[in-house]
Amino acid sequence: MADPAPDRTHDHPAADRSGHTGAPVKATAPVKGRPPARGGAGRGSVLLRRAGRTAVALPAVAVFLFLLAPLAVLALSSLNSTSSLSFPPSGLSLRWYSEVLSSPDWLVSFRLSGVLVLLVVLTTVTIGTLAAYGLVRGDFPGRGLLSGIALAPLMVPEIIIGLGLLYYFQGLGLVNTLPGLWLAHSLVALPFVIRTVMVSAQALDPTLERAAATLGAGRARTFLTVTLPLLRPGILAGAVFAAVTSLGEVAVSALVSGSNTTTVPVRIFSAVQFQLDPSVAAVSTLLMLVSVVVLVAVDRFTNFSEVL
Repeated sequence: MADPAPDRTHDHPAADRSGHTGAPVKATAPVKGRPPARGGAGRGSVLLRRAGRTAVALPAVAVFLFLLAPLAVLALSSLNSTSSLSFPPSGLSLRWYSEVLSSPDWLVSFRLSGVLVLLVVLTTVTIGTLAAYGLVRGDFPGRGLLSGIALAPLMVPEIIIGLGLLYYFQGLGLVNTLPGLWLAHSLVALPFVIRTVMVSAQALDPTLERAAATLGAGRARTFLTVTLPLLRPGILAGAVFAAVTSLGEVAVSALVSGSNTTTVPVRIFSAVQFQLDPSVAAVSTLLMLVSVVVLVAVDRFTNFSEVL
């Protein structure tokens, strides 16, 4: 007689009461001292980081708005349809731009300022580039003193410079003349060119010049073909600074100019004192647009912003 089949229920320890079998399942107890993970904690940290970035960005945004607000008000005031310089404008019109561009007095001032900008840029870029390169790469006694003298106009108030030039130009007969304005504007703008070119000259690798010399290039050819292209960002930045300085110079121009040499900034200053109308805002807006276009165009073709 065969034995009854043995009971194999105990061969499957993971068998549950419902009859299903599988690998044994172990219940994991929570680790003491460590709270369970929560989805809200991650969202809270993200919100805190965003709040921190916002708190840091708000002061910068406030500063930019504070700086741009006067320019925006000036541009909108130039579109005023009435003869009063008020904000907000009661109506929008381009009549003041038409009057400025058709006025003989304003056109003479525009031409004079344009000629001065060209002369000042050519003069300061030539002298400033040579002076900056010599001050950085030269090794001679008194180099530090010459650097301080070259940058001295940056530390002297322009009204003092203009008063000194007035007394000096009176003896030379240069008051109320184009050469006098040319020399005065060049004196004020030259330190900006020297400073920006010095930055590029300090970053210049001297081994490149030595390599050109070993290949047979003379000093003049090395300077023209190797050094000047490497100094181009500083030269262009200095040229832009010189143009903007000459185009906006008021204190020195008012003292050394006259009725025959009234630049645009001096005429704006006179118009604000005696006849305040939206034409002044229109001229200022045109100058601002010209400056922005020049800066964008120069920065488009070179990396001169790296030296600022």
